[in-house]
Amino acid sequence: MTFKAALYGWTATTLRTLDHHGVRLRYPYRDRIMFENHILPAIAGDDSIRRVLMVGCGWYTHHYPALLGDTEVTTIDLDAAKRPFGGDSHIVGNLTTLGDHIPDEGLDAVLCNGVLGWGLNEPADVEQAFTACIDCLRPGGLLLLGWNNHPPYNRVSPEDIPAFAGLEPVRVPGLDAHRIVALPRNQHCFQAFQKPFSD
Repeated sequence: MTFKAALYGWTATTLRTLDHHGVRLRYPYRDRIMFENHILPAIAGDDSIRRVLMVGCGWYTHHYPALLGDTEVTTIDLDAAKRPFGGDSHIVGNLTTLGDHIPDEGLDAVLCNGVLGWGLNEPADVEQAFTACIDCLRPGGLLLLGWNNHPPYNRVSPEDIPAFAGLEPVRVPGLDAHRIVALPRNQHCFQAFQKPFSD
């Protein structure tokens, strides 16, 4: 076990102990608060969303699966050391190869917050990753994107992703807009899309 993996494991255990005692450490930023207090509860309350993929793990996301109640949550992260911050069902892997782990139409929602521009940067990788996500979404499934529309993190914007061309813009769960800037200083915005229903 690497030092980083051991440190992350200890951190996750400590955070869960604090959670158990009613102390939840989290980022105090408006975008994360909006995600935790509005978006995730709205998704948890949607009976049509039972199988969710959450992309990316960190100390500040360890409690996200619990915020989705009895929804079946799978997490994915490329960094194996971040496994302790993932859900009970966790994939160590690249989003570009999601189809190796999840069947076509096997998900009701994909939540990808803070990944585009923060590791998923190259246009070809972005296209491959989101094509894989869309393939794994059922018709009518939700793709929620959280990204920074601010250099250098906006090298690839949603409008530049060909895979998104077939998606329909919808309201962000819990909010009243398709696109909302949650944190003005870095232009972190949430956008929601729906995979069209089959004809």
